[in-house]
Amino acid sequence: MDIHKKNIKRMVIHINNSQKRNLQEFLDSINFHTYTVQTKLEGSWAFDKRHLNNHIWPGSEAIFHLIISETKAPLLLKKLKHFRMQLPENVIMAVLICPLDEFIENMHTADIEEDSIPNDINWDFD
Repeated sequence: MDIHKKNIKRMVIHINNSQKRNLQEFLDSINFHTYTVQTKLEGSWAFDKRHLNNHIWPGSEAIFHLIISETKAPLLLKKLKHFRMQLPENVIMAVLICPLDEFIENMHTADIEEDSIPNDINWDFD
């Protein structure tokens, strides 16, 4: 995968866990296969929109992490809007898009020099 760092975005889709399979099938149907999923997350959007996976606020959330070309992000958003409109109105689905400085697909083969610096590093912000 040849990705130019100035042309990529990170897209995060936050959706009810109950819709995880539907979103996976949708992404598969549009031939989008570059994502990672986290499931069974607890969250609160507002007092009346909570999924804390307990008897008062049942349910949980799923997060999809996608890597996409900047030029294709608007098209994917349109497709996601179409997908969302097919779901019940009370389903929570939010999308976050942010720039991605660099995507290193395979650290084993990445052109990065291996570490030879002592481990007593101060990792605070400069």
